[in-house]
Amino acid sequence: MRTGNAMTQTEFIKTFEAFPAKARLSIAKKIQDRMIDQLFEELDAELPDVEMSTQEIQDEINACRNEKKQKAQHRP
Repeated sequence: MRTGNAMTQTEFIKTFEAFPAKARLSIAKKIQDRMIDQLFEELDAELPDVEMSTQEIQDEINACRNEKKQKAQHRP
């Protein structure tokens, strides 16, 4: 069912599938990039705005790196 100029999901999928594989990949990447941006904006709006010093940021990075090193060392 079409409302105004909007395409239904079925129409969109059929149109999408009509493109060659290389074009579908390009279209899918563009859609993915736009969705990532939209999701980031939504998630960012939900997160508290926390002030962090440069040293606190560096400490977090170092802790993450150290954790990864420890996990890598304990793998059989």
